[in-house]
Amino acid sequence: MTCAPREIARNRAEFRSDMMVVRKDADGRRRYFRADSDKREEYSYQRPFILELEITRRCNLQCVHCYAESENKTFENELTFDEITEILTSARNIGIPELSLTGGEVMMRPDFLRIIDAGFRHGFDVRFVTNVTLLNDGLFTELTRRPIKLITVSLDAMNSDTHEAIRGKSSHTPAIDGILRLKAAGFHLSIITAFSKLNISDFDDLYEFCKKHDIPWQVQLTSAKGRCGKDITLSPEEYYNLGEKVAKIMTSSSNTITIIPMDDLATFSHFPPLNRLSQTWQGMCTGGLLNLFVRANGDVTPCSALCFDKCIVGNIRTDSLETICREERCKTALSPFSAESRTGACRACPYLDACNGGCPEILLSMSRTSTENDYCYHKIEQDRILKALYP
Repeated sequence: MTCAPREIARNRAEFRSDMMVVRKDADGRRRYFRADSDKREEYSYQRPFILELEITRRCNLQCVHCYAESENKTFENELTFDEITEILTSARNIGIPELSLTGGEVMMRPDFLRIIDAGFRHGFDVRFVTNVTLLNDGLFTELTRRPIKLITVSLDAMNSDTHEAIRGKSSHTPAIDGILRLKAAGFHLSIITAFSKLNISDFDDLYEFCKKHDIPWQVQLTSAKGRCGKDITLSPEEYYNLGEKVAKIMTSSSNTITIIPMDDLATFSHFPPLNRLSQTWQGMCTGGLLNLFVRANGDVTPCSALCFDKCIVGNIRTDSLETICREERCKTALSPFSAESRTGACRACPYLDACNGGCPEILLSMSRTSTENDYCYHKIEQDRILKALYP
């Protein structure tokens, strides 16, 4: 499938935001509607918004924080092209409008473009996540012929030594070159950075790069799962400092780009500007509701962040997406993370009804217990007060 340049330009100019409007019914049930729509587009566990599809675990890099433990080898039991087209058919039958391709590294898959085209044929808006180091002339030309909605590029530092300490040798220059080439061609881009002890010092330089080139920036916490050990993850105090940095630029009058804090940064605080981040929280984990993740081996989880065995709600080789969504299995899988199950500081927190304990990924990978969030601005503020009173 190819598209005329005029059609490509039109598609890129008509970028529709992913933002949702959350409405609360009289019974307390939250309902999610697309903000940028003339229609009343509602999304739910039975009809999620985005299908995240991991098309391979294979990757040309070997990042120290990779949740998928990807490497440059062939993995067994990865989805075939025919299985992928069946998943796309099921997802469209459900009413899912958006398709996000992830890896591994998506460009490692020989039929990458064929999968993109299958997404278009099924009526999806298509986006993908990449390290962009494999973007050669031929692939670049083919991508320019397709109305890709969004390309998200992983970039962990502007300092090449820092970036390559995380992602591997010779990974920095191709990433920067690829970002600038795609930007110049008119693609909608975003950069995503996962912060750890290894790259937190590069925060300001990354922000200035995104600002200079007018590229939205997604910021998240590196969490201890997959290949990542807790020795490189941020402490709660370092997490708090990262949140302050993000909130400061989000509220700055000189900021000219979209800053997108991921849910792991969207906890509650008493103090401005940090309390701005909680406004990006949807009131609960929206995994399985706004996005649904299918791994390269067919396992289904509520989102890519929740790639834990306990979060698997089925496998597309034995359970159809229609069944998984109709039975609201993701809602069931996430039920242990309700406000009622919180303990300790979370249980006594004045923000509990609005927060519900925060992002389950952090509860499962970073906190001492899955019922009390150690990575919470309010909890950290309370701990500081107690330490000051009782040194």
